[in-house]
Amino acid sequence: MEFSFDTEDIRNIKEAILQGGKIWENSILNDLKRRIKDYCLVRQKQVCCYCRRPLNGEFRMVIDIEHILPKSKFEKHMFNLINLAASCKRCNMPMKHEDASFFIGEKDKIETHFMKENYKIIHPNLDNYYLHLKYLVKIVNDSRIIKYNILNSSEKGAFTYEFFKLNSLEVDSFNEAQGINVEKPDYSLIDDEIANQIVELFN
Repeated sequence: MEFSFDTEDIRNIKEAILQGGKIWENSILNDLKRRIKDYCLVRQKQVCCYCRRPLNGEFRMVIDIEHILPKSKFEKHMFNLINLAASCKRCNMPMKHEDASFFIGEKDKIETHFMKENYKIIHPNLDNYYLHLKYLVKIVNDSRIIKYNILNSSEKGAFTYEFFKLNSLEVDSFNEAQGINVEKPDYSLIDDEIANQIVELFN
Protein backbone atom coordinates (compact mmCIF):
# COMPACT_ATOMS: atom_id res chain seq x y z
CA MET A 1 0.00 0.00 0.00
CA GLU A 2 1.41 3.34 -1.09
CA PHE A 3 0.45 6.76 0.15
CA SER A 4 0.60 9.99 -1.76
CA PHE A 5 -0.53 13.53 -1.06
CA ASP A 6 -2.92 14.79 -3.74
CA THR A 7 -3.37 18.41 -4.76
CA GLU A 8 -6.22 18.92 -2.29
CA ASP A 9 -4.06 17.57 0.55
CA ILE A 10 -1.28 20.03 -0.31
CA ARG A 11 -3.79 22.88 -0.55
CA ASN A 12 -5.26 22.00 2.85
CA ILE A 13 -1.84 21.68 4.48
CA LYS A 14 -0.84 25.09 3.13
CA GLU A 15 -4.10 26.60 4.36
CA ALA A 16 -3.69 25.07 7.83
CA ILE A 17 -0.16 26.48 8.04
CA LEU A 18 -1.35 29.93 6.92
CA GLN A 19 -4.12 29.91 9.53
CA GLY A 20 -1.53 29.17 12.22
CA GLY A 21 -2.36 28.00 15.72
CA LYS A 22 -2.43 24.25 16.27
CA ILE A 23 -1.89 23.24 12.67
CA TRP A 24 -2.33 19.49 13.19
CA GLU A 25 -5.69 20.07 14.92
CA ASN A 26 -7.16 22.08 12.04
CA SER A 27 -10.40 20.40 10.92
CA ILE A 28 -9.56 20.83 7.23
CA LEU A 29 -6.95 18.09 7.74
CA ASN A 30 -9.37 15.52 9.21
CA ASP A 31 -9.74 13.46 6.03
CA LEU A 32 -5.98 13.51 5.39
CA LYS A 33 -5.25 12.38 8.96
CA ARG A 34 -7.79 9.56 8.65
CA ARG A 35 -6.03 8.31 5.51
CA ILE A 36 -2.60 8.65 7.14
CA LYS A 37 -3.80 6.62 10.13
CA ASP A 38 -5.17 3.90 7.83
CA TYR A 39 -1.89 3.84 5.92
CA CYS A 40 0.22 3.57 9.08
CA LEU A 41 -1.94 0.76 10.45
CA VAL A 42 -1.58 -1.26 7.27
CA ARG A 43 2.17 -0.56 7.12
CA GLN A 44 2.53 -1.75 10.74
CA LYS A 45 0.21 -4.74 10.33
CA GLN A 46 -2.30 -3.31 12.83
CA VAL A 47 0.00 -3.15 15.86
CA CYS A 48 1.30 -0.28 17.99
CA CYS A 49 4.61 0.97 16.64
CA TYR A 50 6.23 0.88 20.10
CA CYS A 51 4.73 -1.92 22.21
CA ARG A 52 3.48 -4.13 19.34
CA ARG A 53 0.12 -4.75 21.01
CA PRO A 54 -2.71 -5.35 18.48
CA LEU A 55 -4.74 -2.33 17.37
CA ASN A 56 -7.15 -4.12 15.05
CA GLY A 57 -10.72 -3.90 16.31
CA GLU A 58 -9.94 -0.85 18.47
CA PHE A 59 -12.01 2.31 18.22
CA ARG A 60 -10.17 4.80 16.06
CA MET A 61 -10.16 7.36 18.88
CA VAL A 62 -7.83 5.18 20.97
CA ILE A 63 -5.29 4.96 18.15
CA ASP A 64 -2.98 7.94 17.68
CA ILE A 65 -0.99 9.17 14.71
CA GLU A 66 2.37 9.35 16.41
CA HIS A 67 4.95 11.98 15.51
CA ILE A 68 8.19 10.16 16.34
CA LEU A 69 10.08 13.44 16.41
CA PRO A 70 7.49 15.57 18.25
CA LYS A 71 5.70 18.07 16.05
CA SER A 72 6.10 20.71 18.76
CA LYS A 73 9.89 20.56 18.35
CA PHE A 74 10.30 19.39 14.74
CA GLU A 75 7.31 21.02 13.04
CA LYS A 76 8.89 20.75 9.58
CA HIS A 77 8.39 16.98 9.79
CA MET A 78 4.73 17.23 10.82
CA PHE A 79 3.57 15.62 7.57
CA ASN A 80 6.65 13.54 6.75
CA LEU A 81 5.56 9.90 6.51
CA ILE A 82 8.93 8.71 7.81
CA ASN A 83 8.12 10.58 11.01
CA LEU A 84 4.57 9.23 11.33
CA ALA A 85 3.33 5.96 12.80
CA ALA A 86 0.27 4.56 14.56
CA SER A 87 0.51 4.03 18.28
CA CYS A 88 -1.71 3.16 21.21
CA LYS A 89 -2.69 5.98 23.58
CA ARG A 90 -0.51 4.49 26.33
CA CYS A 91 2.73 4.64 24.38
CA ASN A 92 2.04 8.02 22.81
CA MET A 93 0.68 10.14 25.65
CA PRO A 94 1.85 9.10 29.13
CA MET A 95 5.01 7.33 27.93
CA LYS A 96 6.49 9.43 25.13
CA HIS A 97 4.31 12.49 24.52
CA GLU A 98 6.69 15.35 23.51
CA ASP A 99 9.89 13.74 24.82
CA ALA A 100 12.68 13.76 22.24
CA SER A 101 15.53 12.71 24.55
CA PHE A 102 15.92 9.52 22.51
CA PHE A 103 17.11 11.58 19.51
CA ILE A 104 20.86 12.14 19.55
CA GLY A 105 21.27 13.83 16.17
CA GLU A 106 21.68 17.54 15.62
CA LYS A 107 18.33 19.30 15.84
CA ASP A 108 19.39 22.09 13.49
CA LYS A 109 20.72 19.74 10.80
CA ILE A 110 17.74 18.33 8.95
CA GLU A 111 19.90 15.79 7.13
CA THR A 112 20.55 14.02 10.45
CA HIS A 113 16.91 13.67 11.45
CA PHE A 114 16.22 10.37 9.72
CA MET A 115 19.47 8.53 10.21
CA LYS A 116 18.61 5.51 12.35
CA GLU A 117 21.89 5.68 14.25
CA ASN A 118 20.65 8.97 15.71
CA TYR A 119 17.85 7.24 17.63
CA LYS A 120 18.25 5.44 20.94
CA ILE A 121 14.78 3.90 20.54
CA ILE A 122 13.79 1.44 17.85
CA HIS A 123 12.54 3.77 15.13
CA PRO A 124 9.20 2.48 13.79
CA ASN A 125 10.07 3.22 10.16
CA LEU A 126 13.87 3.07 10.01
CA ASP A 127 14.59 -0.01 12.14
CA ASN A 128 13.45 -3.62 12.07
CA TYR A 129 11.78 -3.92 15.48
CA TYR A 130 12.29 -7.66 15.64
CA LEU A 131 16.06 -7.43 15.31
CA HIS A 132 16.08 -5.69 18.69
CA LEU A 133 13.10 -7.03 20.65
CA LYS A 134 11.16 -10.26 20.51
CA TYR A 135 7.48 -9.89 21.42
CA LEU A 136 6.15 -13.14 22.84
CA VAL A 137 2.42 -13.69 23.28
CA LYS A 138 0.53 -16.85 24.14
CA ILE A 139 -3.12 -16.96 25.10
CA VAL A 140 -5.10 -20.00 26.23
CA ASN A 141 -8.60 -19.08 27.34
CA ASP A 142 -8.13 -16.73 30.32
CA SER A 143 -4.42 -17.41 30.76
CA ARG A 144 -1.81 -15.29 29.05
CA ILE A 145 1.90 -14.84 28.77
CA ILE A 146 3.28 -11.61 27.35
CA LYS A 147 7.01 -11.04 27.34
CA TYR A 148 9.56 -8.80 25.64
CA ASN A 149 13.04 -10.26 25.14
CA ILE A 150 15.99 -8.03 24.24
CA LEU A 151 17.84 -9.65 21.34
CA ASN A 152 21.62 -9.83 20.93
CA SER A 153 22.18 -7.36 23.79
CA SER A 154 20.62 -4.68 21.58
CA GLU A 155 21.10 -1.21 23.06
CA LYS A 156 18.07 0.03 21.14
CA GLY A 157 16.04 -2.92 22.39
CA ALA A 158 17.05 -2.24 26.00
CA PHE A 159 16.41 1.50 25.69
CA THR A 160 12.99 0.97 24.09
CA TYR A 161 12.07 -1.56 26.80
CA GLU A 162 12.91 0.96 29.54
CA PHE A 163 11.65 4.10 27.78
CA PHE A 164 8.19 2.66 27.15
CA LYS A 165 8.12 0.68 30.43
CA LEU A 166 7.29 -2.49 28.53
CA ASN A 167 7.84 -4.52 31.70
CA SER A 168 4.49 -3.15 32.94
CA LEU A 169 2.77 -4.91 30.02
CA GLU A 170 4.31 -8.29 30.74
CA VAL A 171 2.01 -10.99 32.10
CA ASP A 172 2.51 -14.61 33.09
CA SER A 173 -0.66 -16.30 34.28
CA PHE A 174 0.13 -19.74 32.91
CA ASN A 175 0.73 -21.36 36.30
CA GLU A 176 -3.00 -21.76 36.69
CA ALA A 177 -3.38 -22.91 33.07
CA GLN A 178 -0.83 -25.66 33.81
CA GLY A 179 -2.93 -26.94 36.68
CA ILE A 180 -1.07 -25.26 39.52
CA ASN A 181 -3.52 -24.20 42.18
CA VAL A 182 -3.72 -20.42 42.45
CA GLU A 183 -5.59 -19.07 45.45
CA LYS A 184 -8.77 -17.24 44.47
CA PRO A 185 -10.12 -14.30 46.47
CA ASP A 186 -12.82 -15.17 49.01
CA TYR A 187 -15.69 -12.96 47.98
CA SER A 188 -17.68 -14.15 50.99
CA LEU A 189 -15.47 -11.85 53.09
CA ILE A 190 -17.38 -8.83 51.73
CA ASP A 191 -19.51 -7.52 54.55
CA ASP A 192 -23.21 -7.80 53.64
CA GLU A 193 -24.07 -4.81 55.81
CA ILE A 194 -21.58 -2.59 53.97
CA ALA A 195 -22.85 -3.86 50.62
CA ASN A 196 -26.42 -3.01 51.64
CA GLN A 197 -25.35 0.47 52.77
CA ILE A 198 -23.80 1.11 49.36
CA VAL A 199 -27.00 -0.03 47.63
CA GLU A 200 -29.00 2.38 49.78
CA LEU A 201 -26.86 5.29 48.59
CA PHE A 202 -28.27 4.82 45.10
CA ASN A 203 -31.89 4.94 46.29
